[in-house]
Amino acid sequence: MSRSYPIWNEINSCAYSEAGKRTGNKSYGVKEHSEINVKVGSSASHSFDFCQIKQTKKRFGQWSSFQISIDGKIIKRAYFNNKTKKFTRRKPKEIKI
Repeated sequence: MSRSYPIWNEINSCAYSEAGKRTGNKSYGVKEHSEINVKVGSSASHSFDFCQIKQTKKRFGQWSSFQISIDGKIIKRAYFNNKTKKFTRRKPKEIKI
């Protein structure tokens, strides 16, 4: 991760490839949330909604909750303690949601 962003996205794609290479990458940071609307088809005039990907970060006292969802369905959730720097995928007892 870089530049103190709580969420860091690394993208590997043929869209960022250099001459002679099949793939390249870009990355960017997110402070609280991001939404990606994925469209599929053959062109701008023939593209259709495929899915929506949301990334969110919420603060609960000394804990931060991170979640990713696709089309409104939560796929994965994790927690980070900003004081102790502990990372876990299990909801801490201190968080009352």
